[in-house]
Formats: sequence, C-alpha cells, structure tokens
Amino acid sequence: MSNINNQTQDLYSIELVQDLDQETAATVSGGALVLSSDAGGEGTRRTFSAARNRSLGSFNNIASWYEVTGNRDWFVYTGQNFSGRRRRLGAGKSNNLPASFNDDVESARPV
Repeated sequence: MSNINNQTQDLYSIELVQDLDQETAATVSGGALVLSSDAGGEGTRRTFSAARNRSLGSFNNIASWYEVTGNRDWFVYTGQNFSGRRRRLGAGKSNNLPASFNDDVESARPV
C-alpha cells in the first residue's frame, strides 16, 4: 500500500500562485483597453477591461492615446451607451487617437 501525503498547503504559499485583481485577470484572459490623457501615453492612464463600458465615467472626453492588449479589437464611441461616431482600435496596437476622437471618447467595448 502506498503512503499518501495528506498535508494541505495554503494556495498562496505555493510558488508562482498569486491573487489577480479583476483588471489583471481580464487582461490576461482576453485583453483590455488602456487610455491615457495625453499623447504618447503620457499623463493619467486608465484600464478598461469590462465587456461593456457604457460610460468611461470620469475619463469621458479625456483620452488622447490608446493601447489594446490581448487579441481582441475594441470599438470606442464619441457618445455614451455606444452612440455617436465609432472607431475600431486594433488588438496589440497603441497610438494617439486621431484628431476627430482626441478628447472625445465616452464609451468602449471589445469587438
């Protein structure tokens, strides 16, 4: 008969296991949209990882730069609730928002 090790180990004491916050988990599992208040990714940054961001809240009409992590494109809209003009941002890309969207994004969702 074999001996079975009945010892239990706390999950967090196992090497390389760590607790992920919601944004990090979403980023790892499918990507996120990172927006910055200034061109070139400078200034205040905010990460959006929820499936549907009907409003960017305090970040409405502030974004000048974006980065899309993961493998899914995102749509940004000039109005809340996915209204107004729409722009598709490619997965794995980052850039300044075009002039017609600079400081004029109010909602976003992954494609």
